[in-house]
Amino acid sequence: MGARRHGWMLLCLLLALPAAVLAAEPVRVGGDPRYPPHHFLDERGEPAGFDVEVLKVIAEDRGLELQFHFGEWNGVLDRLERGELDVVPMFVSEERRQRYLFSNSFDYRHHRLYGRAGVAGIEGPADLSGRTVAVQFGGLAWEWLNDAGTGARLLPVNVEEGAVLAVARGEAELALVPADIGARAITRHKLRDIEAVGPPLLVLEYAFGVNPKRPELVAEINAGLARLEASDRLIEMRMQWQDRSLAPPPAAGIGTWAWLAAAIVVFFLAGLLAWRRHRDRQSLAAPF
Repeated sequence: MGARRHGWMLLCLLLALPAAVLAAEPVRVGGDPRYPPHHFLDERGEPAGFDVEVLKVIAEDRGLELQFHFGEWNGVLDRLERGELDVVPMFVSEERRQRYLFSNSFDYRHHRLYGRAGVAGIEGPADLSGRTVAVQFGGLAWEWLNDAGTGARLLPVNVEEGAVLAVARGEAELALVPADIGARAITRHKLRDIEAVGPPLLVLEYAFGVNPKRPELVAEINAGLARLEASDRLIEMRMQWQDRSLAPPPAAGIGTWAWLAAAIVVFFLAGLLAWRRHRDRQSLAAPF
């Protein structure tokens, strides 16, 4: 009986070993090295940004080891799909849900079209036909413009901020980028003749995309996010990183108003996200 019992114990240990190894496996995090304030490599080549800080706090809370592997964006998405990366912060879309798992959202963001001051006739996607639109290759706007059948001529760029600069250089008529990225590019490069045109587009959740081969990470990240939201620390971090990204606006009034509008949108979306989380918690607590 003793030998039989020891045999069963050994079998149980062997069965438990893969789970233990999996739990200790590092989390490989991908991202764009030039995407401030969300994620980027700082002047020392270290990962930084709002997304990075959120993930580091979660990792500390959940006992996860992070390894960062930043690179060209389209390649990062391909590596996540192949299982060479485990977590990448990104916009959530239905097409992407077919390729990756997703954590709960921790932000809401939207895109804007940017063009030279005075550009008229841009009310929506139907007005892009025949126009040259600069857009980050492999980004959400690239995916959307390709799928929406807008008839736009796409000018791919490697860095999202570069799409706005392409408009300033006259290489494209419009740029489609996240609103905060566009506003930052205008201020940083003092592009006083470039402005947002048309209404907000692609108002979407922003979350951590997860390697489908590591579904346990979704639960770990969601648990960490829940603790951050319960303490309001998530909102504080978001505002801190947004403030860090704001350089002094140019003297021209249009730059000041552009940043004021961006700040209002940030506060609105932060409030919307907090309200949604509060509503979800109330729904879970309600009796059936």
